[in-house]
Amino acid sequence: MGRKLCNAILPLLLLLVVAQFTLAAKDCVARQSKDIIMVLDTSMSMIGRAGGKDILNDVKRSISDYIDQVEDGDRVTFVTFDTDVRIYPTVIVDDDNDRDILKKYITMTDATGLWTNTFKMITKVLESAENLDKKDGRQTEIVIMTDAIDDPSPGDKKFDFVEFAKKYGKKSKLWVYVLSFSPGMKSENAKKMEKELGLVSDNVKVIQAGDPEKGKQELIQDEKERESAGRSILIPIIIAGACILLVLAILFLVKRLADLKVAGKLEYWNNEIIEPYMQYFDLARRPAREVMIGKGLGCVVNVRDITIKKPVMIKAIRHEGAVRMKLIDNENARVEMVNRQADGLLQDGDIFKVGNYTFKYFAS
Repeated sequence: MGRKLCNAILPLLLLLVVAQFTLAAKDCVARQSKDIIMVLDTSMSMIGRAGGKDILNDVKRSISDYIDQVEDGDRVTFVTFDTDVRIYPTVIVDDDNDRDILKKYITMTDATGLWTNTFKMITKVLESAENLDKKDGRQTEIVIMTDAIDDPSPGDKKFDFVEFAKKYGKKSKLWVYVLSFSPGMKSENAKKMEKELGLVSDNVKVIQAGDPEKGKQELIQDEKERESAGRSILIPIIIAGACILLVLAILFLVKRLADLKVAGKLEYWNNEIIEPYMQYFDLARRPAREVMIGKGLGCVVNVRDITIKKPVMIKAIRHEGAVRMKLIDNENARVEMVNRQADGLLQDGDIFKVGNYTFKYFAS
């Protein structure tokens, strides 16, 4: 019974797989949900206390605008850093209320840190990214907004990022953006940060963002181009896979149908005659899934003097994994099994009566 059920549903399963591939290709047109870790430098230089320009409010405004374009289904973690690193609860964005929660985090932020422990922040953020990746393997994007280089407090031990990177490993699904608001990071400092982050991801980009608004626009544009490129590669692969599966499914169904052909031989005679003339018919002579027995148009086994109004049928079916012959009668032509109790299936040597004729079936 289990094998029969399996054979019955296998073609449907193949077609469902093809349908799933087709839907997957359609879904790839839309951007897939991702994890975003937004990191903001809250050292005092962000408000001009270290000889720089007060850019904190402009940066916070640009982050709030960026939150508006975060799509439903994304997970967003907000992080601030200066001397210490503060990681806020992750927000799963389902609607504008969730976006408002993130904006509230941003609004509450002040730049009060005396030091800028950049690489301590990076290690903490990468650890958070690792934990997010373990949940469901989403692509993770880290956006770091800072105006300074690594400037830890004098009491902090110098951090060996290279050693950390060896333990962390390189993550293929990790994207890192650094929005640099400091002219001092345009050359050596930016190169150093990009090089060290390159130890954990091949997808690192430093955006020189003297103006926070321009930096935000460049970030959004780069995200769109990157995601669009990813979709353009996936869609042909998925469509090709769907086509291959469709062809295999069709070939499978064609083969199964081709196997369903009536086979065997019939010996038959008029049982109302004392010494009847024996007739024979090879059912495989005309390959078909079903053979009609009766008289008149459409009957392959045409018995002119048989006393039935409607023909009976021998049909090839799949039964418990094997091709079997099924005998089908009707209200005007009843079949009477002679040698055994009828179960609808023909066996080698079966004898049955239809009207005034007796038939003997040979499987080969």
